[in-house]
Amino acid sequence: MDKLERIFGLKRTIPAYLDPTYNIADFATGVCFASAGTGYNNATADVLSVIPLWKEMEYYKEYQETLRGYIGNEKANEVLGEALYLISIGTNDFLGNYYILPKRSSEYFVEEYQIFLAGIAENFITELYQLGARKICISGLPPVGCLPNMFSGSDCVEEYKDFNGQLQEMVMKLDKELPGIQLVLSSPYDIQDPNKFGKLSAIFFSITTVGVTWHDIHDMDHAI
Repeated sequence: MDKLERIFGLKRTIPAYLDPTYNIADFATGVCFASAGTGYNNATADVLSVIPLWKEMEYYKEYQETLRGYIGNEKANEVLGEALYLISIGTNDFLGNYYILPKRSSEYFVEEYQIFLAGIAENFITELYQLGARKICISGLPPVGCLPNMFSGSDCVEEYKDFNGQLQEMVMKLDKELPGIQLVLSSPYDIQDPNKFGKLSAIFFSITTVGVTWHDIHDMDHAI
């Protein structure tokens, strides 16, 4: 995020939509709808009593209306269509839901749960597209299977990497189905190769869902 801020000359901190110290003048050049600890699955948000994904979408729709009132429909359509949307979510759907709530793991085998989550991601991105978003980057899961409490014998748990594969299939599908979309998957899983660097003793995450918009972005192809 810091690198993107430098590239586009944004504020050092992207303002949070629910922060009362900011207003639409601040949000017109960048806005964050994140809720740390949430997930694709509504039950994940319930675990930590945070904002669920569907509610973040409602806030985004509210933001669109306010933006149109502030800069007019034509300019708002330009901003929303040229914006870069960043989505990073999913770790807590496993660490804070599937592996600690017996109900969820009894309902789904892990492969089925991955498909279930990828379906939610697909619906979320499709709705963003229908609302005018075109340039979207969705992040896969980092190597949380290499945390000490997740080891399977002497090896990392690979199920998380399998979920990234589900997301990649979803990205390829939507790239074909939604005209004009520029959708990419960022895979932070590959930043840690246990065979090269050994097992991790700690990982620090920011589990968020972020919508970021900018004025005056004319060529995002290279930035994405």
